[in-house]
Amino acid sequence: VPQLEGPVTEGCLHRRFRLEKQHIAYVKFVVEAYEGLAQVSSLPGRNEMEWIIPTALADQAGELARALGEEVGLVEIIEPQTAGTDAQD
Repeated sequence: VPQLEGPVTEGCLHRRFRLEKQHIAYVKFVVEAYEGLAQVSSLPGRNEMEWIIPTALADQAGELARALGEEVGLVEIIEPQTAGTDAQD
């Protein structure tokens, strides 16, 4: 999923999720009902979506994602860390 960058998404987190295609419209509707919580996008024909979340609302978005995970099987896609970002012992 291409990520938006620039002033529009400054101070925002990008979280990607996988879910069954038949639930995408429902999840988008639920997230958008919480006005300002996240901007939701998906690509046609894929079972993935991205949430762009203001950092101040990350906890609330996480709670909603967990609830939707229980309800419709929303699962976060964790990207592997790139070289040089691993924690040093």
